[in-house]
Amino acid sequence: MNNDLDIITFEVITARLDGIVREMENAVFRTGYSTIVRESHDFSCGLLDARGRLVARGSHPGHMGGLPVSIDGLFEFYEEGDFQEGDAYLASHPYYSGCPHANDMVVMTPIFAGSQLIAFAASIGHTPDTGGVSPGTRNSSAHDLFGEGLIIPPVRFMRNYQLIRDTETFIRGNSRVPSMMVGDLVAKAGVCHTIGEARLKELADIYGLPAIFSQFQMNGEKTTYRIQEQIKIWPDGVSAVEAWVDDPATDEQIRLHVAAYKKGSNLILDFSKTGNQSMAPINLRPAFIEGLARNAVIRLTDRYIPLNWGVGNVVKCLFSKGSLVDPVFPGPVGFYSKTLALVESVIGAVMAKASGNRALAHIATQSSIVVGYEGERNRQYVQYELMYAGSPGWDGGDGFTGIGSRASYAKLTSCEVIESEFPVEMLRFEVIPDTAGDGKFRGGPGYIREYQVHSKSRLSGGAARRRAAGVEGGENGSNAFVVINPGTEKEERYPGIVSNIALFPGDVFRIETGGGGGVFSPSERSTERIENDIEDGILSAEKAKKMYSFTSRMND
Repeated sequence: MNNDLDIITFEVITARLDGIVREMENAVFRTGYSTIVRESHDFSCGLLDARGRLVARGSHPGHMGGLPVSIDGLFEFYEEGDFQEGDAYLASHPYYSGCPHANDMVVMTPIFAGSQLIAFAASIGHTPDTGGVSPGTRNSSAHDLFGEGLIIPPVRFMRNYQLIRDTETFIRGNSRVPSMMVGDLVAKAGVCHTIGEARLKELADIYGLPAIFSQFQMNGEKTTYRIQEQIKIWPDGVSAVEAWVDDPATDEQIRLHVAAYKKGSNLILDFSKTGNQSMAPINLRPAFIEGLARNAVIRLTDRYIPLNWGVGNVVKCLFSKGSLVDPVFPGPVGFYSKTLALVESVIGAVMAKASGNRALAHIATQSSIVVGYEGERNRQYVQYELMYAGSPGWDGGDGFTGIGSRASYAKLTSCEVIESEFPVEMLRFEVIPDTAGDGKFRGGPGYIREYQVHSKSRLSGGAARRRAAGVEGGENGSNAFVVINPGTEKEERYPGIVSNIALFPGDVFRIETGGGGGVFSPSERSTERIENDIEDGILSAEKAKKMYSFTSRMND
């Protein structure tokens, strides 16, 4: 380990870098235009060194795998001599950035000390609409990337801290909500410049560039060392987990396989036996998976270890080109999140096996809705919501609802915000009984969000056609559905992903999210937990009697 920086200065700089990233994220939250940014918080920020190595991360584990890949993509289109202070670069192309689909956009700004490039500030996050056939750019019928709206390879969109008009015009011309799109991008670029750049320069003025560079190197080396010392304790060997993904393009199943090879202080996650990529937009690029894997190993070792470039020295991921988890261009990826929960589940399961930790069931797949409204004078609205469902049961506790995924810390958008900004009324928001995977420890239940539209609109979204798996005798959770006009003769019920469903004023649509998987046999569940679930509306008395042979004492 490089020890040319005293420990006090090292810790001060480390804490300050972490504070810079937190300040950046708080500022994006306050200045973002779209609900997906300021309500769902589907974005993150980071600092990287001049080589594109992550030195300080934000809140989104998946994005943290994407930021270094985004800098790599930037260097495919520009040379270091092309960069100037005050520049900002934009990318959304999933094959030339770490963005998992074109709805995500990354902003990257070079940071200089004099004429020397010293670092990059970056922010990646979801954009409500980037054109294409479906509002919100979610096209379930896309068979290649070109069917998924605007795709942007790395391009300069600011010079001298000002928007480049030609680039801005091009972006505005490819979105149903151009002001929101540009507003979010400017918010991300603004925090990279006014906070990321400015604060790092202040830090360099105080401690000198050699100290900053030493911290960048030492912190990565320290992370590598700390993780290696933890992994050494794990037993050497091979662990494997597999699952199956429903392919909307063929109605067949694609194998998802991961093997964990642990030897000494290093860990390899091998996805190379995963099946071929799909023609449907459910493929997932490697960068996001690498971020999840690195986050998982920290969760299983010491959650206070900083997640930076040093984690990649210990945790390696292997993929097979042309597979579901490493598709080749122009494989579609628009609904990648429907595969993500299953990938996250198998990573968690195989890591638990490799480390000798407690059993962990599978996560319910995230649901999403995108509603494009036609307002007065052809004004377009795009309502975009992420709906995390049931989290898994584990050997020690039940799952929760609404926070199913650890891949993103995105939040539910409040009913009041939805109703105040879009021509829609929320009719129901409640837990669905009997949707949690049963077990000694159950999964988190699904829930309903039901809306009535007041304007002509089109709906896209849904979830993967899969039930979150239980483990060690636990039961599977429920599936997710999109339901149009429920309880009427016009009712339509859709499992899986959908797009461009026409809705008219007065129509009702409902999202039913899935439940998480359970752990261990339901026969081992305690009477107290059963009674609490009945009282909380998670479990019906009928199912309690059938599944657990339980009759409430309240009926005696």
